[in-house]
Amino acid sequence: MKFAFIFALVLISCSAERTADVTYNLELPAKAEVFSQSYYITLDGEDEKVGTAAKIYFTNEYSQEGEMLYLDRTFVSDVSEGYLKKSYPGELAYRTPNLKLSAKGQRVVDINGYESFDSLVVAKISIPDRWKKQISQMTRQIDLDRIERRRWEITHLLLGKVPLNANVTGMLASQGRLPVLPNAQIDSVLTKSFRTIDGRRCLEYTVYLREKEPFPYFIWEQHIATVKSGMPFKSYHPKEAMYENRYDVAINLQNGIPCREYEYKFGTHGMQNPETGDSVTFKSRISHERYYKNIDD
Repeated sequence: MKFAFIFALVLISCSAERTADVTYNLELPAKAEVFSQSYYITLDGEDEKVGTAAKIYFTNEYSQEGEMLYLDRTFVSDVSEGYLKKSYPGELAYRTPNLKLSAKGQRVVDINGYESFDSLVVAKISIPDRWKKQISQMTRQIDLDRIERRRWEITHLLLGKVPLNANVTGMLASQGRLPVLPNAQIDSVLTKSFRTIDGRRCLEYTVYLREKEPFPYFIWEQHIATVKSGMPFKSYHPKEAMYENRYDVAINLQNGIPCREYEYKFGTHGMQNPETGDSVTFKSRISHERYYKNIDD
């Protein structure tokens, strides 16, 4: 799958740094080393329990042909820790040897790479076969594609003259640039200003959204297996989860490659006893952070 995160973004600030002019212009391919880390936490009363810390390295190569943008992602290594370090589908997706994404500006046209997810990723994980079968049964290519499409669209929201330190939700809606996200709703998009990250001048903005997860099995399994208060609920089944999300993006002003992404999700999860019908809830804190380091050829 070509995770075409390619938008060499040239930002020219003007009007005393009150606006930024955002365009995508990548004359030559650009590469970035990416470190992605995620923490999956559930609560035992007031105490937080880190169940899984996912830490994954990969490289991205971005390129452009006319209006078409392309991303080529290559897996490097996985040093994750914790209970479900080899189970979360969204994290296992990074183990796909190669992902290619193509997009026309903000809109994703094609994703390739997850067609062989079972044989190239799941089959090679060192876990019992019954767990491999479970992951395969609960992971669909359409869902993995959706994760990539969502990430691309959120990190490509801005185009043209953009006010800084402003609520640009209405502006993006009028431009038709607010993504339609399955099971999620964007509440607002706020631009900030510029920030220096590792010597790069980056434009920051924040997306606030609400998200529904129809069957949050893996965080439920982590909770009942690692948190003391969750153990009595092993006979329960997971139900729908609701998240309040904050998604921070920082864009490199020189070439448009992200400097950093950070997503924080506060979740409320339901579970139900299939025999008695009794329902209870528990809380989660999930964070996803990705650091991008440009590679000079």
